[in-house]
Amino acid sequence: MVQVVGASDGADEAPLNAVGHARSLARVEQTARDAVATILDVADDTFDIDMEYVLPPVIETVVFEAIGARTWLEAARDLYRDRSTVAIRALTAQGLSQRESATLLGLPEHWADTFSDAT
Repeated sequence: MVQVVGASDGADEAPLNAVGHARSLARVEQTARDAVATILDVADDTFDIDMEYVLPPVIETVVFEAIGARTWLEAARDLYRDRSTVAIRALTAQGLSQRESATLLGLPEHWADTFSDAT
């Protein structure tokens, strides 16, 4: 189910409390766009939509946990990449090759090529 609850500040004040039904999650945004476009009598590509998914609490919890875990994973990957780059720079400054540095850090051999900007 899709419910359009309002418009942003400065938008047409026409009432937007409309409900639509989408057959799949992939169609939710377009269903909301169609509802707003019909009510405001404008093309569906002339406005932005902010989507908020409302889920049952037990589902919402596991979804938020998964999103949080992905955020932590991405942050850890960024930190790992940054720290590896610093370490390779320090090791190559001491005379080791990038390949030797990657080996010392336990990185796969092909990773040495990804750090070509490390020196």
